[in-house]
Parts: sequence; structure tokens; C-alpha cells
Amino acid sequence: VDDILIVPSWEEIKEEDKDKMILHIDPGTAFGTGMHETTQLVIRQLKKYVKPGIALLDVGTGSGILGITALKLGAKEVWGTDLDENAITAVGENLASNDISSDRFHVLQGNIIDDKSVQDWAGYEKYDIVTANILADVLVPLTPVIVAQMKKGAYYITSGILDVKEDVVVKAVKDAGLTLVEVTHQGEWVSVTARKD
Repeated sequence: VDDILIVPSWEEIKEEDKDKMILHIDPGTAFGTGMHETTQLVIRQLKKYVKPGIALLDVGTGSGILGITALKLGAKEVWGTDLDENAITAVGENLASNDISSDRFHVLQGNIIDDKSVQDWAGYEKYDIVTANILADVLVPLTPVIVAQMKKGAYYITSGILDVKEDVVVKAVKDAGLTLVEVTHQGEWVSVTARKD
């Protein structure tokens, strides 16, 4: 993804790539190897908005690729939630592959949309950035809930959206009281970025 190289941990890094930011992500059962357009769209947004010391919440964290990218870009800590128990294992393995301490990336299996215990675990008005690379049909109910986790001025970076669903997600973002910042496209996929004012 531009100047970020995503490779499995067993791949040798070529000499000409040594100056790039390297992410070791092993393809496993959890979503997120870096190949998908939606992952690349979100990573490009993270490059724009991650500042040193920020806290990030990654909903549907999968392999942990977005959170690990944020940590490598200077984020202080990441919290991730996922419905799939395989994500918990995948995040742990990918943190180890990237020499990142597990106390900087907290992960919980559960549904933040309708489970108050998951919402409480994540905390409120705590995050500078929330990422959600899911599907439009999940982003619509997620968006009004996740606003409570965001600090004032925080960015909400979404993808997993087919272009035919762009308007639905943009409407959900505005209905939740967020300000639309930017919509980016890659192929038939869309990323919607918004801010909590």
C-alpha cells in the first residue's frame, strides 16, 4: 500500500524494500491480509490521520492489520473488537510477528453494537480514531452507537462499502451527528471518513 509493505512473516524482505514500513501479517482464518481494496483504503486514511500518541478503536479487527498499522504509524494504544474468536488468536500472532507488545493492543470477542459490556470495555469518549472495515449493513447500526466511544474531534474511518451503498453510509454518518470529511474510492469499494465535532 504505497510505501507500506505487507508481507507474511516467512517472506524475505528485498534489499530495495528495507526503507519501507514493513508489516508482517500472516494469512489466517481472520480477515485482513492487506490485499483487499477496503483494507488499503483504510490504511491510506490512517496514514493521513494517525498522530503520535493517539488511541484507536478497531471494530471488526480481524487479523489486527489496521491496529498494527496505526501502532507502527505512532498510535500509543489500540483496542479491537471482533465477533470471531479466531481474531483474538490472529491479533496475538501478528503482534508477535511485528515485535509489538500485546499490552499496546487490547482485543475482545463480542458485538459492540448491542452488547453493553463490550461498549463499557471499550470505554467512552476515549478514542482519537475509530476504524470499521466491515459491511455497509453493519456500519449503519454501528455508527450511532460508536459516536459515544469517540472523543470530540475524533475521526471515524469506515470501509467495506460497495459503491452502491455509499449514500447509505454517508447518510448514517450524518444522521449520527458526524461531519463528513472525505469519501475515497478504489475499484468498486468506498471508504467514508467523518469527524465528531
